[in-house]
Amino acid sequence: MRPSSPFTLTHACALALALTLPGLGCKSGEDAPSADKPSGERTEEPEPETPKDAPTGPFAAFDFDAAKQRWQGAWVVRDEAWLIEGDSITVVKGGEEKKLGFSIYSPCQIAMTNEAAGETSYRPFAIKGDAVHVSRGSAAGVVVGEQSIVCASGRVYTLEGDTCTEWSEMFDDWKDEPGECGYEGEGEERRFVVGSSKLRAVDGALLSENLEKSVAASHPSLDAAKAALAGTP
Repeated sequence: MRPSSPFTLTHACALALALTLPGLGCKSGEDAPSADKPSGERTEEPEPETPKDAPTGPFAAFDFDAAKQRWQGAWVVRDEAWLIEGDSITVVKGGEEKKLGFSIYSPCQIAMTNEAAGETSYRPFAIKGDAVHVSRGSAAGVVVGEQSIVCASGRVYTLEGDTCTEWSEMFDDWKDEPGECGYEGEGEERRFVVGSSKLRAVDGALLSENLEKSVAASHPSLDAAKAALAGTP
């Protein structure tokens, strides 16, 4: 038998070594890192949300800060005593006291939020001179420049000229669609009409008949508001 050549022995040893120690072999093209794989880094910043009171927001002309400031202090609202301090509200009703978050949700609604329960309730409101009108469900509104803004049936309506827009919100994202609202009548009979609600314009406020009768009473302190609610001097 002819002896094996040195080349053949070397090749066989290399092959055996590669089979027994695969980790020492070269990586194939499939194992190499791909330049096309995402790195996990954000390449573009997300678009910021447009605040409702921003120049391009739906209620740009309304002064949210002034409305919030007007609400500060102690009040009697129907069968409840309130104390509003900054972004919080203490509500006393039937001997029960609870603290909630407070905000001006829209130009004609305040929001009271129970953070622990994840629940928010809304109250329509309007400010007429020194009077603050608020209710649990009556339509309310405000006139700001050439824009009339009304909260009715859980929606917000804006009227500019003859154009009525209906607004709804979800997760701070305000969506608009064509609405049906407008002014009817002349002089003392002139009313803002949306659905079954008719609101009278008085000193920059838009008041439905029920809202006009519901006025929050201001008090120097929460204790004074609770005493007034209880009918004690």
